[in-house]
Amino acid sequence: MSFLPPGAYTPATDHWGSFAKLSARLPEGSVAVVDRTVTRFHPGLLPALEARRPRALVQLTGGERAKTFASLEKVLAGGLSLPRSGTLIAVGGGTLGDVATVAAHLLKRGVRLVQVPTTLLAAVDSSLGGKGAVDLTLRGRVVKNPAGVFHYAQEAWICPELFSSLSESQRREGAIEAWKMVVCLDGPLFRRYLRQAPTLARMVKDARRLKESICAQDPYEQTGLRGVLNFGHTFGHVLEGMSRFKLSHGDAVGLGMLCALDVGRALGVTPEPVAEQVEEALRRGAGVLGRERTAALLKRAPLEDVVQLLAADKKAGKAGELRMVLLTAMGAFRIQEVSEATWRNLWPAWKRGLRP
Repeated sequence: MSFLPPGAYTPATDHWGSFAKLSARLPEGSVAVVDRTVTRFHPGLLPALEARRPRALVQLTGGERAKTFASLEKVLAGGLSLPRSGTLIAVGGGTLGDVATVAAHLLKRGVRLVQVPTTLLAAVDSSLGGKGAVDLTLRGRVVKNPAGVFHYAQEAWICPELFSSLSESQRREGAIEAWKMVVCLDGPLFRRYLRQAPTLARMVKDARRLKESICAQDPYEQTGLRGVLNFGHTFGHVLEGMSRFKLSHGDAVGLGMLCALDVGRALGVTPEPVAEQVEEALRRGAGVLGRERTAALLKRAPLEDVVQLLAADKKAGKAGELRMVLLTAMGAFRIQEVSEATWRNLWPAWKRGLRP
């Protein structure tokens, strides 16, 4: 077992199989962070973990409300006796994985992390790439991910049986994120997906491969390449916040991608045929919600609140301008600064649920 400096880039090491089988890989005396909702759907999880005699077994309830300093403190308290060479295992969706990643980085200035995604969204995205963060509340509005770390997991366990309890909306979230990576990074694969819908396992493997290829080249978001993974996130985070997180992250990103296509068209960056084909593919293949959902969220949204949320976005430039991922072709992208005037001109159409 190798030990790297805290936060050091670690190539993705995936193990596929049942949780009962893979749990034998967990060193005894580890700390486990588990989504209590998942344990109700999969009663074999806790006995498998307890068989490894963990130092602590911390249960949280997943969802955006879990990404707080209170949750982080609970995990840190559970890991106080964990040695520097110890392991923290996160069994849950993206929000629980985020908190556990921050905790793994802080405990003893860095302990080994194992990610076990229990949602399709976490499997294709957040459990890979080393990022973890917690939210802050600003004037009653939740600001997503302003306090975070890079701490790469030593390995990930992909246990297909854990996806069996997912709802249709949870499956849609994961599919949207997977299609996002294909649309931005692999034109030929996008065309294959159009010809034949991928199986769940194929989609997870393709998405993880594409994300790993980007993270390997830009592990700490320093070169700008990794910014492609934020396609749809700029306005997706705004819609998420406006819904007070009743809109799921995956659905928000899906609607945010439609906004990004509009911005790209308005700036002459995204060709009209590309925007049309991608929007249709996202709707039919990934199940992206209709534009009327965007309209419902923005109808009563004070523009000042939107400006404030965008200004707090960590992807904003020094002068407050947005830095958005825009498609230039199928499987190709550009990260470009977008002025406030550009998106303000699109605002009236978005509020009516129309394509500008």
